[in-house]
Amino acid sequence: MAFQYILANLLARTDSAVGALFLDPTGEMIDFAITDFSPYQVRILGAYLGIHLRQLDRMLVANRLGEAQLLEIEQEGLNILAVPLPDGYAMALLQRSSGALAVARKQLLRAAEEMAAEVLPQPRR
Repeated sequence: MAFQYILANLLARTDSAVGALFLDPTGEMIDFAITDFSPYQVRILGAYLGIHLRQLDRMLVANRLGEAQLLEIEQEGLNILAVPLPDGYAMALLQRSSGALAVARKQLLRAAEEMAAEVLPQPRR
């Protein structure tokens, strides 16, 4: 499946990355690629990221502030970057704090474009 390929590439090309997640609109894990976490841990993390992204989206819409582009959470030793995709989907990248954050953002946005092209139905010709 293309999802796994995109996630594995994101993980491989991002310094200090330890996980890449693909979430459905409810926050459920569709697919993931991990190195340092258990599947249970990333499923719980994904569920909470989904909740936070939906709450952020509701707050922005209610106040006419546009759309979220990137959610960044910094925790001791770990950075969590999440990008909303069309139709409520989302991608996230887990990176050890020792990695270059700007490069991680760029790689995640690149992978998000690839994933959006994979998830969204293509127009018929």
